Amino acid sequence: MYQILVFLLLFPQQGNELLDAVNSERGGRHWIDQKPDPAKSPEESQACFQIEPGCRLELVAAEPLVFDPVWIDFDQQGRMFVAEYSDYPIGPVNADGTAKEGEPSLSRIVMLQDRDGDGRMDHRTVFADNLTFCHSFHPLLDGILACAQSHILFLKDTDGDGRADVREVWFDGFVAAHPQMQIGSPQFGLDGQIYLTYAPGKIVCARPGFETTEPQTMPRQDMRFDFRTMQMEPISGLGQFGNTVDNDGHRFFSTNRNPIMMEMIPEEAGRRNPFAIVSRRHTDVGPSGGDTRVYPLVAMKSNWLSHAGTHTSACGVSAYRGDLWDDDFQQSVFVCEPVGHLVTRSIVRGQKEAPEPDARRAREKADFLASSDTWFRPASLRTGPDGALYLADMYRMWVEHPKFLPPEIAARIDWRAGEDRGRIWRIVPEASSSKPHSFKAPESTRDFVAVLDDSNGWRRQMAQRVLLERNDPSCKALLISQLQSSQTSPYGKIHTLWTLQALHLLSDSDLLPLLKDSSTPLRLQAAKVAAQRAVDSDSVREALLRLAEDASPEIQLQVALAAGLRTNDASVSALKSIAQQRFTSPWFQQAVLSSSAECAGAIVSHLLRTADQTKGAQRTQLTTLLTDLAAVVGVRGDAEELGVVLNSAVDHQSVPQWASMAVLTGLAKGLPRHKGELQQKSLAALLKNPLPQTASATAAIEQLLQQSSDCILDSGRGLSERLAAVGLLSSQSPAALATATEVILSPGQPQELQSAVLQAVGGTAADTVLARWDSLGPGVRSQAISLLLARPATTQKLLSLMSAGSILPGAVDIDQRVRLLQHSDEQIRTLAGQIFGGVVSANRKAVADEYSPALNLTATAAAGALVFEKTCSKCHRIDGKGHQVGPDISDTRNRSRDALLYDILDPNRRVDPQFTEYVIVTTDGRTLNGLLVSDSGDQIVLRQPEGREQTIARTDIEELKASSKSLMPEGIEKDVTVQQMADLLEFLKAR
Repeated sequence: MYQILVFLLLFPQQGNELLDAVNSERGGRHWIDQKPDPAKSPEESQACFQIEPGCRLELVAAEPLVFDPVWIDFDQQGRMFVAEYSDYPIGPVNADGTAKEGEPSLSRIVMLQDRDGDGRMDHRTVFADNLTFCHSFHPLLDGILACAQSHILFLKDTDGDGRADVREVWFDGFVAAHPQMQIGSPQFGLDGQIYLTYAPGKIVCARPGFETTEPQTMPRQDMRFDFRTMQMEPISGLGQFGNTVDNDGHRFFSTNRNPIMMEMIPEEAGRRNPFAIVSRRHTDVGPSGGDTRVYPLVAMKSNWLSHAGTHTSACGVSAYRGDLWDDDFQQSVFVCEPVGHLVTRSIVRGQKEAPEPDARRAREKADFLASSDTWFRPASLRTGPDGALYLADMYRMWVEHPKFLPPEIAARIDWRAGEDRGRIWRIVPEASSSKPHSFKAPESTRDFVAVLDDSNGWRRQMAQRVLLERNDPSCKALLISQLQSSQTSPYGKIHTLWTLQALHLLSDSDLLPLLKDSSTPLRLQAAKVAAQRAVDSDSVREALLRLAEDASPEIQLQVALAAGLRTNDASVSALKSIAQQRFTSPWFQQAVLSSSAECAGAIVSHLLRTADQTKGAQRTQLTTLLTDLAAVVGVRGDAEELGVVLNSAVDHQSVPQWASMAVLTGLAKGLPRHKGELQQKSLAALLKNPLPQTASATAAIEQLLQQSSDCILDSGRGLSERLAAVGLLSSQSPAALATATEVILSPGQPQELQSAVLQAVGGTAADTVLARWDSLGPGVRSQAISLLLARPATTQKLLSLMSAGSILPGAVDIDQRVRLLQHSDEQIRTLAGQIFGGVVSANRKAVADEYSPALNLTATAAAGALVFEKTCSKCHRIDGKGHQVGPDISDTRNRSRDALLYDILDPNRRVDPQFTEYVIVTTDGRTLNGLLVSDSGDQIVLRQPEGREQTIARTDIEELKASSKSLMPEGIEKDVTVQQMADLLEFLKAR
């Protein structure tokens, strides 16, 4: 159940006199009546900072030279450009604060210059204005590529006056959720493409000479495009404001509660195998949500739950690319936290046994930079040409968005307070001398090639971009010489390599030695370049596949992904080796799966040979991979491959029974999805009418099926074997599993086994489940209820028993009750109304009045913990207890009781898009509710209570719709008394 505390993140803070505010329909927050601090001068604000030892903060620019800065970058001449996000939060407004229609947009891009050479900017030129919600840009082609809400613009000054006289729309049609979630954060990748975050929409290209008429539908993901061809494509991940590429080529992005995220499986690889569903494609690098830690110097005020002590507005993620600090600093990734008035620093390094890097905070119990000035609003950072870090400080009183506040409270806030202010800070080593920013821009092609080997990563990237823009063939000899020189640094070779590749000047003979280089970052990028050439070059492909034995798991992952580009003996051998070495990693499982379209059977047979050597938790991980690969074999439906896999699986002399059952389970899952000419579209059909290639295995398979029935019921067998048997029987012999269900659902059986059986039988064993109701434990009961409610017929059976008094109504959670009361089936709706006492009161104000005594009752935290466990823990985690399905609520101790009460009783006032409920109706009649955590185009992943995730193929979806509400329904008062509410509030406050 998406429980009562979901809205502690989704909805605004409430004032100390909240119930009075509710009665007068004001809906205040706990800080709304507090007098805000006054704005400070730049000098006063600078005195409020605490910065990590070894660093020094310097003022670069302030009002009236700059206003509302949120994004900084430098062109190839080293000139600073700044995005002034003055449209935020709602654009031009009238005197009463309402939006003013028909007025010019307020966002600008300005150029700042230090003309007297003292290190402080002293001249301002408005490069472009009247830009609609333009919060980010990237220098390109002697101009600026700017993101402006629904389109991407190209701006250029051609007459030298510092103002853009060229203004072209390059892409149009992006759909913005709100000003914090829109197309933006463009970054230049090592491959020469431009990477951007949040790119859903129906996009047309309007760049002169590249115009398209048919829109390209982009999913709710990030994107990249090649500025030389204007080809665009979705990429894995969905970021908000912030996007960065580090020296090693990793792209990091962020969302409010996920400070550092990274793509693991490229979008094209995830979609490549038509017979598999590759559901996981990106990951958090380091802690996220309530597991993050920040240390603000002042109280955090937010329209969301304050999340004191954790990231709540993470943005502006930026990898340091300069050369002013030591090695640890070189691997730093910074994240801004404007609500907390601070900036964090994490050290991101590769791991020895996992392909994903690991991030750890640079300091214990302290942030990189924090301020006691409540107007300090860090938005993003950028490494400059001089190697220093430049920080954009929007310097506003508020950075929240009024969309998420009650209108009456939003009307009391001066959202534009600070629009006449803004600061840019420079961060340098404490011991460095104070010297003005200086940068001698390269001029000739030779100069730019040399800068590819600069110690400053910003300079290397800039030089690479300019060389691609110029497309000068004369640079080939210079680039080849630099690539082959022993004096060139590994990072210099990386940029030189990618420049040659992007300009189509690279030869195989120049690439091959790099695949053996001692530098791991260089070998990794050489492997990525090799993957782009492997289809057309036998020598490159063979050399790349030899890296299957590389010591770096990240390089091995690239090999696993590349092996699927073209299947031959060498690629299959590489996949076998990698699968054998790395099957415990979910990312290697996904990579092998993506590359297994034509060789899944061979990998399965190879893994089966050593399956008996697998012990403990590794057995479960291998079971998952075997099942998924066997499902690919089934969906593909190749007779020869089916024969190889089945005969391998029943080789009892070397294959343990649990592994055999895992393979048969996968085949049973995959065969019904076969779309080709194979007539046997189930394992049962294959046994009844075997193919010549599978006939010799038929008797052994039938024996194994019989043994599976016995295995499930044999308490002397290991749990992994019994679970494997459940998977097999669920797809092959439902009748046998139904018979076993009666025994498994009896007392004394492992809960994991009961849960697996329930998941397998679903509503088909409703009578058995209902008959055994008294024997089921709480966790299994919750799962049983969800399964019974998935189909109208079983829903009616459940409600009938409740009506008769055989099952207590309390077994159905609040959100489930609300759905039943609003069910499309009139009979179900009526019966639910009789059982649950009618519809939930729509008058939340009256409910708040009714529960107001809870604020003053004597209460105990221990009793409240029990209320939390019963009512909230399936979707929320506090102090390590519960499940993290909904938003993190780890900081409730910092909320006032009246604020908590109001939010609990009125959950649907404001719904953040990422916590909207989605409803899926499948082609087989099931109804699934949950949070949409992944929508990759070919599949949907829903996250449900207790952290369960359901992956549904697009082809299996009859209907998909988003609710206007969160998963947390109104109506908690039906299950929680006033005293219990008081206890719950005490628990939430006393932790």
